[in-house]
Amino acid sequence: MLQSVLVSLALAAEAKARVLVPELTGPYKVGTTVLELIDHSRQDPFAPTRQPRDLVVSLFYPTDDHSKYTKNCSLAPQFPPGTAAALDVFINNTDAAAESLTTRSCDGAPLSRPDLPLLLFGPGLGTSRLLHSDIAEEIASKGWNVVTVDHPYDGVVVEYPDGRLVYASDSPIANNATIDQYLDARVKDMIFVLDSMADPSIISHIPGLGGTNLHNYPKPKLNTAKVGVFGHSLGGATALQLLKDDKRFYAGADLDGGVYGDVVQKGTDSPFLYMRAPNHTHITDPTWAEAWPNLRGFKREYSVNDTTHGSFTDLTVFRDLLGEETLGVYGMGLGINTGARILEIEAAFLGALFDRFIKGHGGELLDGKGMDHWPEVTLEN
Repeated sequence: MLQSVLVSLALAAEAKARVLVPELTGPYKVGTTVLELIDHSRQDPFAPTRQPRDLVVSLFYPTDDHSKYTKNCSLAPQFPPGTAAALDVFINNTDAAAESLTTRSCDGAPLSRPDLPLLLFGPGLGTSRLLHSDIAEEIASKGWNVVTVDHPYDGVVVEYPDGRLVYASDSPIANNATIDQYLDARVKDMIFVLDSMADPSIISHIPGLGGTNLHNYPKPKLNTAKVGVFGHSLGGATALQLLKDDKRFYAGADLDGGVYGDVVQKGTDSPFLYMRAPNHTHITDPTWAEAWPNLRGFKREYSVNDTTHGSFTDLTVFRDLLGEETLGVYGMGLGINTGARILEIEAAFLGALFDRFIKGHGGELLDGKGMDHWPEVTLEN
């Protein structure tokens, strides 16, 4: 009797401590895992000592409803412990607010649909892939394998699976690095990540894709020949540059980012979508004024009313769950749209783009069909 009471109290305490992000709306349950990827072919241009470029990625993917992992699903935290503690320091919070945030993805559940297409995502300069896990898992729930990528020494903090923490402030040159240097490193990072998703020695560490092959069946592979890429801020600029530099990246999107690199002048024939805050226009951002005419393929530009640059991150979700005061300066100026609504908008328009050009069907929203469901969104170009 006493034991059952103690167990009940422990479960109640755990439930109280967790703050769940919005429920997923797609037909698939989602699993997640984290990988460390070391690129021994190049040195890290920002590290304080000579060392290979060492990346961390998260994967979000459809998982089997009948797996033991989903039946006994352990929901993954939004942030690993070291990052959560660092973020709580940044926002001057003493109640473990960041530690309480919990995704809707089953930690370590098997990837069940390697046949589904891949999407790669990159965050903004000075931020983290972990500020975009909620949109990544929402898109994954609709039938995509999504990889989010951190870029060490340009992200505010990067935590490795073994608990090591790397801060942007650790780099002796970060304060003097140029946008072009960051962009160059990010483009190479993303190409390496895509290469890694085709490497059997790496994907064997993804739950569901490893294990013993007793019957000599062909080992499952991820589809890396034709992928989508999107990002926020500098991550969006990286997406556009990748469309020019590597034809495996077939379609891309930029969430409120300026654009840089030689793609601005040389352009691309690949499909591209630009979604932005109302005040981020071709007038206020001359990089877009120069780049837009050089996008020769399918292109769409949308603005989302009552948003700011930070609205296109999961911070809007955190604000709604924890309160603006809890997030301090990070909770201010995010616009009036709810985090759940921003996730819906992003998933709808990104999904339309990638459905049409990666999966080869759908995407009617891009032609204006159903726009009345999205009164916050305006087609600009």
